[in-house]
Amino acid sequence: MFLYEYDLESIIYACEKAGYDGIELWVETPSFWINRRVDRIEPYKDKILALHCPVLDLNPVSVNHNVCELTLKETLYSISLARKLSSSIVTLHAGKRSAAREPVWADYASLSRYLRVSSKYARIKKVKVCLENSEPGINYLCKTANEVEEVIGKFNLSVTFDINHAVKKSFEDAKKFLELIDKIENVHVSGYDSKGRHVSAIGFRDVEGILKGLVEEGYDKKVTVELDDLGEFGFSCELDYEKKVEILERELDYLKSIFG
Repeated sequence: MFLYEYDLESIIYACEKAGYDGIELWVETPSFWINRRVDRIEPYKDKILALHCPVLDLNPVSVNHNVCELTLKETLYSISLARKLSSSIVTLHAGKRSAAREPVWADYASLSRYLRVSSKYARIKKVKVCLENSEPGINYLCKTANEVEEVIGKFNLSVTFDINHAVKKSFEDAKKFLELIDKIENVHVSGYDSKGRHVSAIGFRDVEGILKGLVEEGYDKKVTVELDDLGEFGFSCELDYEKKVEILERELDYLKSIFG
């Protein structure tokens, strides 16, 4: 969401200018999503190191069966796209109960079908699927380390570890994700504002504690800076392009100071 209003070329250039080696392509990036022209993004496939499935208006465990079907369809599309782009991993969400209530058996049945089909298709396409730990809301599935561990074991999945989501639940639960270190393929790094949005990780002692824990465990795979320009702490949708590049540079310098 940090570079949401820019075309793909500008997004790639901003990340290169800030010193990053690539991006996690959110498939719903507007400049691609509007027509899904693969030929437009193929020239940048060496910079697309991971993909993130569509999530806007979608939910794999929706009470509306049509929404579930569309979510699955778009996930399979993302897996196929990853194969075309030679990207190694695809991140997906477990979803949430449509009502603001604790999930029930029907929600978990929907999730099982979604992950069973997605994981089988990913094996055919030789793409690694990563389940992202969810927000800590009451109706979200797969928000704790224990639940994520159970689900990835059942469907032979990997993990995208979102530190923001985990520490908002509790620092202790976030630390439990470090026990899944062998399954983690991607780490989303950010702090959180008063609305829970993804903002700069700098200054958050709990986030830094988890990052240092990853270093101690020898984590050496993908680390993804995730920011929302509508967040607080100096972020604004009115930030110009160059200022956003500066912020990305600052986040990278911070991560380098931890990971070395």
